[in-house]
Amino acid sequence: MIYSNHNLRTNLQEWKNRLYRSTYQNFGHQLKYVLNNIDNNRQLSALISDAVNNYPISEDDLKKYYEQIDRSGDGVGFESEVDQASYCYLILNYIIQKLKDYNVHHYNIILGHDFEEIKTKIIEEYISPIIYYLHDKLDESNSTIFLLEKYKKRTEWFTKHNLIKLYNSVSKSYEKIFEDDLRLFLFDQGIDYPFSTPLTSSGRVDIIGEIETDDPLIIEIKIFDEEKNYGKNRIREGFTQIVKYANDYNKDVGFLIIFNMDNAELNFKINDDKAFPPSILFNNKKFYFIVVNCSESTSASKIGALKEVEITVDDLTKN
Repeated sequence: MIYSNHNLRTNLQEWKNRLYRSTYQNFGHQLKYVLNNIDNNRQLSALISDAVNNYPISEDDLKKYYEQIDRSGDGVGFESEVDQASYCYLILNYIIQKLKDYNVHHYNIILGHDFEEIKTKIIEEYISPIIYYLHDKLDESNSTIFLLEKYKKRTEWFTKHNLIKLYNSVSKSYEKIFEDDLRLFLFDQGIDYPFSTPLTSSGRVDIIGEIETDDPLIIEIKIFDEEKNYGKNRIREGFTQIVKYANDYNKDVGFLIIFNMDNAELNFKINDDKAFPPSILFNNKKFYFIVVNCSESTSASKIGALKEVEITVDDLTKN
């Protein structure tokens, strides 16, 4: 499987390397290139916006920090990498706006003995914290995706028959069967607190992993089974809930796990990205859709025409 986050992490490193390789003449151009690429990528821009929203800086404070850099260098302290990323992004853009120029190395605002020293200082003190923050946020998503993909394969290859038996033996609370199975898997994989279903202002989320930590993992579970009238409507409900829960917990990533009980292929047509899993950027937050196929096995020679159920952005957002 190809993860889009891996490509973004590679791009971030290459953009930083371009800055290091830049000359006195093209440093400003490369700096503009890096910042514009971050601003113009919806996922990176959303992550930066999240940092800025958590740690905003007023215009008066930006002016004070700017004057402090000009007089004596940057001596600001930070409580977290998110705080530092917000500061670096905001103050760097403030400097550029104030100077009306991306060639910040032409001015005395950032001091150094020569161009190489000034360049290194700009990169290490202002660009690197932004890159590190973005890397870490992308890594968090990738590690969760890896676990959920592993769960998908484990279920489809080895355990779905037991789940189907349990599913067919009950007349209500169908999703609890899959919630319990996923919780056990997450616990076995090192998620220490995959048990809570806390009540938020938007309702009760299925799984909040690591609820005891400052960085909870939000997962919503839905079933696709048209015989039980669990069709696109159920997926739309799940998406609505996961968006609200992400807002309640101030998270920029959420996961909707869909247990497909039909002999059908769910095809998400929600963006042009072919990476696994399908995802959508909505309200500056990223939401992933992972389909676990749990229908009764039928041999390829007897399955007949393939049934496809297409899921579009309108299916997710409109009644």
